[in-house]
Amino acid sequence: MVHEIARQFADRPATESVETIAAHLRKFWAPAMITNLIEDADRGADLDPLVAGVVAELRPAG
Repeated sequence: MVHEIARQFADRPATESVETIAAHLRKFWAPAMITNLIEDADRGADLDPLVAGVVAELRPAG
């Protein structure tokens, strides 16, 4: 699903897209869904570069 969201922002600057998508996910996705996305990335999921940026933005500091 996140890849579909990212495709809608493909024509915008990457920084703007990452921030906008991350804000959207924080607002509309359950925390468990965000955790699953981050875990998928950690397991080496094939992520669109924009989605990888979103994961980095969503990743808890630490």
